[in-house]
Amino acid sequence: MIQTAYVSRAAEAMSQESLLALLQQCLANNEASGVTGMLLYGNDTFLQVLEGEEAVLDTVIDKIRKDPRHSKIHFLYRKPLERREYSDWSMGFKRVSAEGLNAIGLSAFGAKDFNFDYLIEHEAVVETLMEHFRVPHWDPLIRELDAKDKVIEYLKKALSHTRGCIEIASFVLENVAAASRDGRLDEQQLRLCESALDTLRRV
Repeated sequence: MIQTAYVSRAAEAMSQESLLALLQQCLANNEASGVTGMLLYGNDTFLQVLEGEEAVLDTVIDKIRKDPRHSKIHFLYRKPLERREYSDWSMGFKRVSAEGLNAIGLSAFGAKDFNFDYLIEHEAVVETLMEHFRVPHWDPLIRELDAKDKVIEYLKKALSHTRGCIEIASFVLENVAAASRDGRLDEQQLRLCESALDTLRRV
């Protein structure tokens, strides 16, 4: 088993609908192939970590390299794994925001720094970001319970899945609220809601 991470620049600005479509694709493909990991997105920049069996992951990486949604890709590392670090998620997802970054404690790093050029030059920052978003913010409780039985393991996964559902739901609600304020609530928002509901049913 291996783990790899990459930073990429989006070929064009991602609409909320296209970003949700990408997330749905990741969830479906990764569940089917046994790949786990996390995707962070902000400032038209993707930071993704993936883990799985080497042959499977090589196929996924080849598809990523050919994906026209990426204009530039830089792979940060590739390393062997004894056990998964993202076993709770077929694909964790987080939109990077100034508020979210404030909680990490990277004093010299702000939301504007979450971009392709900065991330490929600051691997220590990347590691800090991935570690922070990988572990739920109720981490002290999780650590206390981590060595318990299978019921506790199930609850950990349920909590992680709930985080993902909340992120997707807030993502869609923000889009619908903005469209409503601007007087442009239309069929597109309905499709976005239906698409999100389909994703949430499968998470």
